[in-house]
This record gives sequence, structure tokens and C-alpha cells, in this order.
Amino acid sequence: MTRLVLQHYSGEPGEVERRSIRNIQAYAAKEGAAYRFLDGAVFDDRLSAPMQKLIILDPQFDDFDTVVMLDTDMFTRVGMTESLFDQDGIGVSGASQRRLKWAFIRKRKGLLHWRYPYWSGSVWKLTLAERKRFRQHLPKVDLAKYSNGRLEDEGVMHQLARHAKFRGGILPGEMRWSWDSYRPGIEEAALIHIRPKIAPKGPERPKIETLNALVDRGLIAP
Repeated sequence: MTRLVLQHYSGEPGEVERRSIRNIQAYAAKEGAAYRFLDGAVFDDRLSAPMQKLIILDPQFDDFDTVVMLDTDMFTRVGMTESLFDQDGIGVSGASQRRLKWAFIRKRKGLLHWRYPYWSGSVWKLTLAERKRFRQHLPKVDLAKYSNGRLEDEGVMHQLARHAKFRGGILPGEMRWSWDSYRPGIEEAALIHIRPKIAPKGPERPKIETLNALVDRGLIAP
């Protein structure tokens, strides 16, 4: 099985992004996967930065059986032994995604449908068959409606699932494959998502401070 891990960032990566890139490069090597970092408008220069992650669907990656896209604030937890490539599912859809989905169904009528999955944009894992199935429906989605803060890449992936009549595809373990850094139970995470908040309803701080704190706790490699 050929594997590829992608990360994308627009602009000059900061320290968090640079360290995430090193961390995920090491994980890809451990998994026997190729790694590519993409920057700038690689999908469509008319669309916002998060929308550029939709490049994962591009035919240029069709030589790979499975392609993963990870945000540049994602890190593997020290001691995590499971392989993302061995998991069934495309993305994470935990309680927060379910709340967002229903909130957006009410606020953004026509852009989401209750029947189909709404995945986090922090991690996607798609087989070649899934990528081909989704991209054939790209012309049916008005991408501009989702750009610039209007659901963006998460909303587009949801609509592609809708047009493909694809249900399920949720990675196991609730949030294990994209555990928000402020949530209790982070010791059980597989992949950690560095967030500004330091508690579910609490104050915020720079992401680099959270990253360094998790390094000090031995949960993320230096």
C-alpha cells in the first residue's frame, strides 16, 4: 500500500507550524509514507487558505492508495502506537462537530444536510476510491459559498459526501485522532490538535505556550 501525508499552510510558518511539520514528517517516515508540505494557493487562488486543503482530491496524488491531510498545528502523542492508516474512516466527527453541524444547518440553510457527516478539517484520510468518488462531484459545489469563513473546507467535504451519498466515514474514538489540547483526557489522544483555549470555556493563550506545556508534560516530543 502506498501512502502519502500532506500538510498545507499559507504564509510564513511560525514556530508551532515548523515544529508540527517536523513532528508529522517523522510520523510519516515511521508509517512508511511519503510526505509533502504544500504552501500557498495550491487548489484555487480565488479561495481562502483553508480551502486549499481540498488539493487532497487532486489526480496528481492518484499514485497513492491512501492520502492523509493534517493541519500544521497537529502533533502525535508520545507513546502513540496505532497507525492512522489502519483506522476505518475519513475524519473526526465528535460532539463539537455535531453541535456545529446542527448550528450551521439552522444558520446556513442549504449549505449542510443532517443526513451526511460533518468532519473536522484538521485530519482527513482518504483512499483512492474515496478521492475519486468525491472529486467527481466538485463541479456540483459552489465553492465560493464556503470560502472566507463560510464553513470552508469542512463544509465542502460535507457537501461532497452528500452528493456522493456517502454516510459514515467517522474515525473511531470520538476525538482521539484530533484531540483538542484544552480537553481533559489528552493522555488518551492519538493526535493532538493545538488550540488557543486552555480550557473548554476558559481563556486563551498563544499556541506556542500550549505546545511547550505539553512538551514539558512529556505528551509531545520536543
